[in-house]
Amino acid sequence: MMLTLLLVPTSTVLGEGGTSSSDDPPTGSTFVAEIPSKSPPPAKTGDEDIEKVVDLIFKHQIDVEQLAKFMAKLDKYQYETMRQLFSERVGIVIEPVNVDNASVMGPLAVASWTYVETIENVWTWNYNPKIFASSSYRDDNCDADEHDVDYAFYYPVSTSPSTQGNLRWTTTNPQVYAAFQIAYGGNLSAFAYSWNEVRLCTGSRGTALAGGTSAIANSVFVHY
Repeated sequence: MMLTLLLVPTSTVLGEGGTSSSDDPPTGSTFVAEIPSKSPPPAKTGDEDIEKVVDLIFKHQIDVEQLAKFMAKLDKYQYETMRQLFSERVGIVIEPVNVDNASVMGPLAVASWTYVETIENVWTWNYNPKIFASSSYRDDNCDADEHDVDYAFYYPVSTSPSTQGNLRWTTTNPQVYAAFQIAYGGNLSAFAYSWNEVRLCTGSRGTALAGGTSAIANSVFVHY
């Protein structure tokens, strides 16, 4: 897009000898100058914007879909800022991490498990059936560190060797979503003792960030 600027001089400027200078416009003429217009640069998300979103999360005034889009646009600095602000609101001090290698809780190999999977997050409300956890319990052996506190969430869902890699998790709770993105990069460890179930494993810190086991059990569902 070009903006047109009209310049109309009001007098003639004389050069040497009283003649009109070749560089000056004749009296009454109109100049047309083409000035390229530039769109303003997109506004960058600042710390204040991140603080507002964190506040909306804990007030449950932002839905998960909106939150997912907001977090997806954050750069490394902004992501770390949100991570720190979020954890401070919960009262947990966490060390900075390289967001390119967000920590995923590694599973502990147990011979009696049918399978071990890392389940990715996909936002959706249209997948059916939505299978929520029917129970949860403490299970300190469900991740790679058997000396810390962990929790398992039981889902009565049928799986098979051919479909287990297609399983995904979703939550309707913005605090849970933000917590699992911050703590695990959005990927949850899952395991099972049979093909008729799935159990998600969360650590004590991720569980606390999410608001506790009840918040997770009541809002996280699995689907294909």
